Order: sequence, then structure tokens, then C-alpha cells
Amino acid sequence: MSLTLSLYPHEITLAPRAEAQLCYALVTLAADTGGGAMPVSWAVVADASRSMRIPIVSEEQFRALVRSGGAQEVLVDGVPVWQLPGPVPDEVRASAPSALDHTARALHSIVERLDRADRLALVACAEQALLLVAAGGERRAELVAGIARLRSLRLGEETDLAAGIGLALDELQRGGAGVRRLILLTDGFTRDPEACVNLARVAAAQGISVSTIGLGGEFQDDLLTRLADLSGGRAAYLRRADLIPAAVAAELDAARAVAAQALTLTLELPRGVTLRHATRLSPALAPLEWDSSDAAGRRLTLHLGDLERGAPARLLLELLAPPLPPHAVPGGPRMRLAALSANSGDARAAANLVAHYTAQPSVLPPAVLNAAARASAARLQRRAAEAATRGDSQGAAQLLRAAAARLHDLGEAPLAAAALREAEALATTGRNTGAGARELTYATRRLGEYEI
Repeated sequence: MSLTLSLYPHEITLAPRAEAQLCYALVTLAADTGGGAMPVSWAVVADASRSMRIPIVSEEQFRALVRSGGAQEVLVDGVPVWQLPGPVPDEVRASAPSALDHTARALHSIVERLDRADRLALVACAEQALLLVAAGGERRAELVAGIARLRSLRLGEETDLAAGIGLALDELQRGGAGVRRLILLTDGFTRDPEACVNLARVAAAQGISVSTIGLGGEFQDDLLTRLADLSGGRAAYLRRADLIPAAVAAELDAARAVAAQALTLTLELPRGVTLRHATRLSPALAPLEWDSSDAAGRRLTLHLGDLERGAPARLLLELLAPPLPPHAVPGGPRMRLAALSANSGDARAAANLVAHYTAQPSVLPPAVLNAAARASAARLQRRAAEAATRGDSQGAAQLLRAAAARLHDLGEAPLAAAALREAEALATTGRNTGAGARELTYATRRLGEYEI
């Protein structure tokens, strides 16, 4: 396996100004398509809280419950909702699968596709976390028995996803070769989001990608997308529980297609150069965070997760260049803004990002301007989510209006309108619209999929 790293533009031209100036570079990382699929070590963390166990009735079943008095309309905080005054009738429960039922079915289908070298661990979590099974692909009966326990568990009323993630990471560290991936499936909120974020950083440092699946309209989409972005995983949003099997199968297909594992991009910055923003454009649009491995902050590392065959990763780097180069070289004043190194196992690719100071700098290419606008929209949405989490609904609304303006300029009229609806809801009620806010978050992540 080999890596390629390319830069666009190949050389940045800047005017010789007396102040620092912003510059942009597009980075493309790709892996060759040689070799077969690698073994996959999976750890699935399934939210087993009460909401995941509730039977999902059809419209016909719901009407029958209303007619029989099994469902009654009541007011909760002034809002009319339907509630069941007693247990769900056995005949309804038998024919109305819950989200955990769909999860179990998804895992059963995955077990059938596991190779002998693959490994699967299943962790259930609510207030407590429990490892149900961990076995190789040759021990199918043991895996099936562990999955069968998922639907009958009672692990408390609250949800502590960090406990489940921690157990899953421990299991992935114990054994299993090849691609290592943690999949988190939840439909609600966790009591310690920051602990989850810290564990995602641990996973990234260990070369483990965390993929997240958010279900329904009331989960922490900002947390789930951040966990995926920190570790180079994938983030999916499902409106309905019956979509869980397809989403889980897609994760296995993605893991089978990995060509480069635990890809990192390291930037060595000379004195006077600052990295302001790093944004992944594809496979999903998202602001990225980086680690600094030296006290001066000159060596920065981005964890990009696994790279799939035929699906290069594209990034936009935004740097502050110094006012003037520290020295001149023949042919004009030039300086290296960053030494880039991509690494995956023993494979490595490198390139230098160079600035040329000239009295006639080139205008920014349209592809770079387009990428910068998309990156700005993503950052504004991320900041809006953070503001809303802090309880600053007015600040979040203002940021979403700014994001809507960027989206409109990009020709994304439906997304711009959705952002304005969320801004209005936050400004007037202090809350987002639930499913509409989730759809906006995940739809914006697809904006990086465009041709350069």
C-alpha cells in the first residue's frame, strides 16, 4: 500500500505586505487499490436505555390502541401527547419491534458476513455498561447468544455512553488485527458528554475510528458528529429504527474497503506561521481539531481515520503567513509555510507548502474560494450548536443566520431555508425543532462532496 499527497495550488502567491495574511491550500490524500480486504475488529456500543426498548407501533396498531382505550391523549408541559396507561399488550409487543430489536437483527446479519479473521464485541449501556460478547468470526453461535441478551437487559434509567465507549475501547485494545472500528448507536442524551469526547481522543491516538449512528429527533447530534470527526470515523443520522440494519451493513462495507488505516497528517510549521483552521471537505464536511506534540505548537497532527479505496480525503488548510519571508532565494522571495507528512503504518507521503511573495499575486482559484465558503458554513453551524448547548439561544440563532447566508451564496437554497427555520425557532422558543435540526446538521456534512 502506498500513499499520495497533493497540494493545490502547488505554490501560494502572496503580496509582500507589512502584516500577516491569510492563505489557503487544498490537500488531497489517496491510497492505492492494491491488496485485498483486511480483517475487521468491531466493537458495537448499543444504547440499551428505556427509549430504545419501546415497541414501535404501526399507524394501524396505534389506531387500534386508541379505539380500545390502550392509548390516551394527555397534556405534558401544555403539549398534547399520547401515552399508554398500562403495559403494551403482548400481541402488540410481539409484532412491534423496538429499536433494540432492529439493532439485534442488524448484528445477526453482520455475524453471517464475518470472516474467521474478523472479531466482534458487543457492549450494551444505559446507566451501567456491560460487555455481552467478544469473539472471532468462527464462533458464530457464541456471538448470536450474546446478541440475544441485548433485548432483555435492564441497565438503569439514565444513559452513560462514556462507560460503554470505555469498555469497547478496552476490548479493541486486547486483540484483533486489521481495521479497528467502534460503532456507537444511540437515540438520546448522555450524562457526561465531555468524557465521551476525551475517549474519542484516546481512540484517535490508538488508531481506532469511532463511527456514530444517531436515531430519531432527540439526540446530541453535535456530540455524535464530534466523536466521529475527532477519530476519523463516520456519522450517520436515521429518522426510523428500521433503517438500522442498512446503516450497520454500510459500516461493515466501509471497513472492508479500507486501504490505509489510522491515517494522520502532520504539519511542521516554521516560526511565524499559524494554522487557523483545518476543515475536512470529503468524505464529510467538518471542522477538524489537531494535536500539538511540542511546546511551541510547531508540530501539529490531524487524525483522519481510515482511508477507503477510491475515496480520497480532501482537506482545506487556512494558515496565517508572516508579513515577509525571513530570507530570499534566487528567483524571488519564497518560504516554506508547512512541511506536510501523511502516515499510515509504514506508508508515508510528504510535500512542502511554499509561498512566493510577489508584487503580482494570483487571485484565489474558484475551487479554493468554494471550499473556503463551505468550510465557513460548517464552522458557523458547529459554533451555533455549541452556543445552543451553553443555553445561548440568541447567539446560536445569529450564527445560524450567518450560516444561512453562506449556504445561499453556495446555491444551497433548501439548506439555507432550513438554517433560517432553526434560527427562528431558537430565537423565539429557545429550542431547536428536533428532527429538523438533526437533518440540517447531517445534510451540511454532505456539502464537501463536489468536484474541484
